[in-house]
Amino acid sequence: MKKRSRTDIYADILEVLKHRPEGALVTRVSYGAGLPLDRVKPMLQTLANYGLLSVRMSGDSRFYHITRRGLEFLDAYRKVQGFMTYLGSEQS
Repeated sequence: MKKRSRTDIYADILEVLKHRPEGALVTRVSYGAGLPLDRVKPMLQTLANYGLLSVRMSGDSRFYHITRRGLEFLDAYRKVQGFMTYLGSEQS
């Protein structure tokens, strides 16, 4: 099994949020991305700093939502990933 890069993990987090338009709590993101909470929290902060997700408070809970910029990143990431897969299979 190949180790995921940081970019792969960011894309996995955004994918989880994409499928939850109502928002997701940090535990749902953690389970969906297959990462422990202590690794997800700083990554969510980084993604928020880049404008790829937004944080909304509801009572004491933080709900994470993907932004339009996050959707654009995810689309571009998947296209590049597809090109790399195609180029890798063409060399074989």
